[in-house]
Amino acid sequence: MIKCPRCGKDVSSRPGTICPRCGLKVSEVTSKARCPEPSCRAIVSKKLEYCPKCGCKLKGYNFTEIIKMARCKIDETFDNKE
Repeated sequence: MIKCPRCGKDVSSRPGTICPRCGLKVSEVTSKARCPEPSCRAIVSKKLEYCPKCGCKLKGYNFTEIIKMARCKIDETFDNKE
């Protein structure tokens, strides 16, 4: 079971599942992700290795790269609030 990303109801994780509460095609949403590049944030397939819009690496990050992306996102968030 997974949670519907729109309404939070528990739904099956099988392909083709539709949320009985809100009607969202859950399998289509869960097969996609946002590009981690802060300036891009395109919605892309989880099967891809690189973002087709900006070329950012989507898979295979090591811990240092994840920390660097998180720091950039935090800095960007605080810069926008000032």
